[in-house]
Amino acid sequence: MSEGVNPSPKHPGFGLSFRNGRALRGGLIVAAFGLGILLATFYVSSPTAPRAISIALVLIGVAVAAGFVPVRAPQDFYGGLALVILGTLAIVASAELPGQRGFAFGPGTAPRLFAGVLIGLGVAVTIVGAVSDGPAIEKYKLRGPLLVIIAILSFGAMIRPLGLIPATFLTYLISIFGSKEMRLVESVIAAAAMTVFCVLLFVYLLNLPFQLWPRF
Repeated sequence: MSEGVNPSPKHPGFGLSFRNGRALRGGLIVAAFGLGILLATFYVSSPTAPRAISIALVLIGVAVAAGFVPVRAPQDFYGGLALVILGTLAIVASAELPGQRGFAFGPGTAPRLFAGVLIGLGVAVTIVGAVSDGPAIEKYKLRGPLLVIIAILSFGAMIRPLGLIPATFLTYLISIFGSKEMRLVESVIAAAAMTVFCVLLFVYLLNLPFQLWPRF
């Protein structure tokens, strides 16, 4: 009676499996980022929240690598985890800034609020990527992300010697070169507008003690 009967196809689910190379690599990368953030929390003053998130990232990475968590929409799943990692890094980086507790507004309040919103959005996107089907991760070029990272590092290096106005203007120009659709005139105008916005927000509205111009 059983002859000619094909076994029912297996649906993606939970189970220990290291055969999926992409899931293995993706899970190990997530776990490595989580472990790195976990080590960084031992050097900050308020490690509770980032430490808990980093431990969760390590567990999720191991579960994905082992096949316990199916990744049905890799773009959404790993993209959401990337937002969680970025927000957690922001919390760790701004942990020593004042304005982290209570209702006192300080230099660390806005980064912490934005990081919390980013982590919340990342969690939502990750859940969507785990429970619904979606596109796989396509090939990408490093030009855009690399120039954005260079722009962020350049801002940190330029803010003290050059001041807020030149540092913001040059940072925007560096980051915009990551796009192939960049046009010089439009980029200069947008950089000037962004610089004016940052000066109005941080210096005049929030009254933060930023240096505007270089000190010669």
